[in-house]
Amino acid sequence: MEFDMSALNPARASLLKMFALDAKIVSGSGFTLVDEDGRSYLDFLSQYGALPFGHNPPALWDALDAARAEQMPSLVQPLRPVEAERLAERLAEITPGDLAITTLANSGAETVEAAIKLARLRSGRQGILSTHNGFHGKTLGALSATGKPLYQEGFSAPAPGFDYVPFGDLDALRERLETAGDNIAAFIVEPIQGEGGVICPPHGYIDAAITICRSHGVLFILDEIQTGLGRTGALFACSDGDEVPDMLLLAKALGGGMMSIGACIVRPSAWDDRFGQRHSSTFANNNLACRVANATLDMLLEDDQALIRQVATNGTYLRGRLEALQERYPGVIREVRGRGYMLGLEFHRFDERTDSATMAFSSINGGVIPLISSYLFNVQGLLTAPLFNETHVMRLQPTLILGQLEIDRAIDALDAVCGILASQDYYSLVRHLVATPIAEKIASGSVAEDAAHCLPSNLPQTGSFGFLVHYTEEEDVYRSDASFRQFSDAEFANWCAWVKQLGPGFARRMPKVTSKTGATAEGWIMSVPMLPSDMRGSGRHEATRMIKSAVDLAVHEGLTRVGLGAFTSIVTRGGETATGRGGRITSGNTLTTISAVKGIENVASRAGLPLEDAHVVVIGAAGAIGRLASMMLARRVGRVTLVGNEANPFTPKLMSNVADETYELLMDLPVDSGLETGEAVSRVKNIASRLGLGKDRKGIANRFSAAFKALGQQPPIEFTASLQTALLDADIVLVATSSEKSLIDPLTLPRGTLVCDIARPPNVSDAIMPDQTALVFDGGLIQPPFDVDLGAFQTLPKNLCWGCLGETMLLALAREDRDYSIGSRLSIADADRLSLLADLHGFAPAPTQWYGRHVSAEDIENFARHVAAKRAESVSHGLSELGA
Repeated sequence: MEFDMSALNPARASLLKMFALDAKIVSGSGFTLVDEDGRSYLDFLSQYGALPFGHNPPALWDALDAARAEQMPSLVQPLRPVEAERLAERLAEITPGDLAITTLANSGAETVEAAIKLARLRSGRQGILSTHNGFHGKTLGALSATGKPLYQEGFSAPAPGFDYVPFGDLDALRERLETAGDNIAAFIVEPIQGEGGVICPPHGYIDAAITICRSHGVLFILDEIQTGLGRTGALFACSDGDEVPDMLLLAKALGGGMMSIGACIVRPSAWDDRFGQRHSSTFANNNLACRVANATLDMLLEDDQALIRQVATNGTYLRGRLEALQERYPGVIREVRGRGYMLGLEFHRFDERTDSATMAFSSINGGVIPLISSYLFNVQGLLTAPLFNETHVMRLQPTLILGQLEIDRAIDALDAVCGILASQDYYSLVRHLVATPIAEKIASGSVAEDAAHCLPSNLPQTGSFGFLVHYTEEEDVYRSDASFRQFSDAEFANWCAWVKQLGPGFARRMPKVTSKTGATAEGWIMSVPMLPSDMRGSGRHEATRMIKSAVDLAVHEGLTRVGLGAFTSIVTRGGETATGRGGRITSGNTLTTISAVKGIENVASRAGLPLEDAHVVVIGAAGAIGRLASMMLARRVGRVTLVGNEANPFTPKLMSNVADETYELLMDLPVDSGLETGEAVSRVKNIASRLGLGKDRKGIANRFSAAFKALGQQPPIEFTASLQTALLDADIVLVATSSEKSLIDPLTLPRGTLVCDIARPPNVSDAIMPDQTALVFDGGLIQPPFDVDLGAFQTLPKNLCWGCLGETMLLALAREDRDYSIGSRLSIADADRLSLLADLHGFAPAPTQWYGRHVSAEDIENFARHVAAKRAESVSHGLSELGA
């Protein structure tokens, strides 16, 4: 029978499927697991240390079979549970010092809860002190003692009375107890921080901490739920200590991997009969679990703890082989930590490297070890997992019965993945994830909105920004992950589908930036892993949801401004659907437009192309950038032709509206505005006085057009859907569409034509221009007064950035506290203000380039010759017409 895995836990099911860790395991024996296809895996995880003897140990099954044959009653409360009493006696015998009184529980977390309750009742104090980055479970009390805010958020944790000190820091513990010890009931700590990264404290830390606590009347709780019963190569991690904790907590291995059970073993001096009278649990003292626990102790203690002594020997061997691996791959493995069969392998971070956007994203958002573990499981047949609290550490916690042959096999698998990482062959790391279409693995549109992120910290509360990026074309995938060029077409398609599951997240922390005024800002690059084709049509809803999630993530982390890059602006209607979420939004379209217009002014001046009588064609004039550019250029030039999408039936109406606004702008432009103006302004002002326009300006473009034509003149503002017709006599062309297609072949342009292409992906196809008959350059590029370091996302030289990112940084530096560049009707007043801010902070249009190639002075000089020839022909043609 097939079961829907998501019925158990949809969030977990989604993550397992995403990382191909959803194999159906049908059998297990010892350290081997077998899936439904018959493939076997070496278990190097042992259920986070809860399987001391591996899967299905015969001795424990014998204990269960014996209990069944005896018809042993499992639940007999309020009568005496014989096996539970026997277990308590044995725990008193084997635990250090005078630990003697046991309270049984059903899990590690419940064991912690019992210890907290007893400590508070016994001491009459409320406070519970634990350590930062410690882990004690996920029930409310245990979660409150867990020093990791990520797991507490949303659960009203920590509960009152909980506080934390740094792990391994005796001075911090002493200081806290000296200042607040009268209110602290207990200090709970792990002898080795497991989920915190397999962190071992300084030698003697536990003994010294116990002594400090005793001097202040604070009970000492040692959480050996993960370290106890042989895991570290000793029966208990504290076995070699001189001091005895007031409470010792066990679970995990106590049930032998077959039953769930925990135990809180207490010194008589820490016991309180009131706790014994009030604390109980229906299932805690069940004879069946205790029978298995007793059998577990038999196996651990057999032959003078021979198995545990073997763990100590093999643990040394395993650590030695891991350290040799670290020496071989020092750029991959940062550190090897731990004791016995409780080891952590810490990998270097990838977010500061520039060789892979995927690995950088995964490094920041907690995906590096899942990716590595996925490869090890699916390709090498080795089961590992990340730690809960430390996202770059892989837990290595094999079953205690594992031998050196299995260790060697695991090391070979780890060697293989380290070799992949060292050679930057990330294709080999992820290939198994995209071997089949993602649709066969996950339900369509299953992007998790509430996926857990390992969020950045210590972000500034002012002058901070997040900037959303995405793949603008397929080539971007290869620019940011060069090894992915090995993808087949099918694998590439599957990768694009797989990566969307990651959802938005932080991808690169940018170094602090400083403007010409000395203002500073810090920011993050945030990734929305989608191509433009994924964001159109039916994908628009998913893209919008992902963008909103990214904005929420940025706001949650205290970023004061969020900038939308490329199609994230288009999808959200220029940011309209992303506003009102607590942060300030900018689409970046205004500074993009400013830089393009200033770029046109600069190149036109150098090429001897006077703007005041130039004919400018704006392609995509109905869009936000096209509309603003049309209005800004109309103030400077002689004539503007607005070009819309002829496939859109609404184009005539949209173009008419833009023409209305442009005529109104020119008509109302103050004489003393201080702007350099072109012939269009004077012509519009001259004829406006004849038209007698009142307050109703609707449809004025048609009235102006009719008036100019009646005088036998060509209107200064026109619109058309015919691109080819508009290009015939254009001097300057600005391209600002959202089309993914190439719209202009530059080799067919009339000579002397200047083109600024703002569109991303470009709308003008790449070509080498013979003799520079026309000149094309990339629009919307900015040169800020500092280098821009985007790591693996760097597609431009470091001294340049896209206008949308430039506007985001500029507004953060200027501490502007409102949304900018929102919607399709960008404000020309805002454009003029941003232009002044750009000058103030040192943001300038980028040096002229096209497809990454610098446009040289010689290129512009050659182009200038064609501009001059074209203008001479125009004058000659005009004179001949007059003569005729």
